[in-house]
Amino acid sequence: MSITDTVNEQVKNLVDELKSLTEKLKSLDVAELQGDAKEKAASLQADLTKKSEELLATLKGLSVDDVKSAFATYVSKGQDLVGKGQEVVKDAAEDVQEKAKETVAKVTGKAEEVVEEVQEKAEKKAPAKKPAAKKTAAKKAPAKKTAAKKAPAKKTAAKKD
Repeated sequence: MSITDTVNEQVKNLVDELKSLTEKLKSLDVAELQGDAKEKAASLQADLTKKSEELLATLKGLSVDDVKSAFATYVSKGQDLVGKGQEVVKDAAEDVQEKAKETVAKVTGKAEEVVEEVQEKAEKKAPAKKPAAKKTAAKKAPAKKTAAKKAPAKKTAAKKD
């Protein structure tokens, strides 16, 4: 099918739809539509009037005591809701505090572990420095008067570590 054929077919369909639309418009009876519209408007007006009268009767039947009672009921319900809201907020705050304590405990525990690891690493490195400290003690030992005393002092110091 060529483009021309497609366009011609679409134009033909549009012409057919316009013809059917004009036939439908010719078949419409304006007076009948006006009558239907008037009937619906009258029905809606009657319904509106009836609802208005019912509302007016209800309002006339209300007294100040009725209004006060209804108001008191709503105030009571509002206070109950506020109380429940406060409880929810309090519970949420307690939950947050508990979780914060748990988090602090975990962080403290981890910090202690890290400190212990650092101390262990420092102690592993420190023994290499301790023999240097012994050498300084050995240098101080010659300041003593007798040489015989120096040798036993070095051996006992070595046995302690």
